[in-house]
Amino acid sequence: MSVTILTAASVNGIITPSRGECSLGLLRTLSVPRDVLEVQYALRRRHHAVLLGPEAVLVDDPSLTSHAAPGFDCVRVTLDPAGRIPPGYRILDGTVRTLVGVSAATPGDYLELLAARGIEAVSCGEDRVDLPGFFAALAARGLRDVLVEGGGRLNRTLLDQDLVDEVNVVVMPVVLDSASVNLFEGGEGSLRRLRLASCERLGESELVWLRYTVESAG
Repeated sequence: MSVTILTAASVNGIITPSRGECSLGLLRTLSVPRDVLEVQYALRRRHHAVLLGPEAVLVDDPSLTSHAAPGFDCVRVTLDPAGRIPPGYRILDGTVRTLVGVSAATPGDYLELLAARGIEAVSCGEDRVDLPGFFAALAARGLRDVLVEGGGRLNRTLLDQDLVDEVNVVVMPVVLDSASVNLFEGGEGSLRRLRLASCERLGESELVWLRYTVESAG
């Protein structure tokens, strides 16, 4: 199983202009060109599935299919043990293969909604989704390479549980409000070491793509 994080962040490590604001707002503010976005799309296509955290889904309402290409099947994944994602959100539209991590406490009517739309409910854990078990379940379904696109709390939780193999950060040439969402939100102050694998400027833009491998916590 391989898990890769991909995120865009300001120079001071912030991923949204303000709390509760769509993460795409930063891209719009900087007028990021399409060819730069293609880097994100190409990375998505190198993975079996794209995973987005529940808070990011609720704020952004993404389709997670912008990387679609002939001969490539988009697979999107999220976590929603409380059944909070509204029925009208695009990730629940049933247009492409979608998996939702749930738990034993997930409301029955939400599970019925997922089943009616052909969405795969993957149950792991009692109140919350057990992440190691969830990724094992994805691998058992043929989804062994997963790209995680946030948000900050999910990034940190995965890192703390030693589930991340690689971190990709596109550094944006801005400094944002430090009270907004950090790309590794929360945590218990544990030190995690990363090893720089590559660093490149994206085309003629002022964006820099940093790629790190994650050293095991053990």
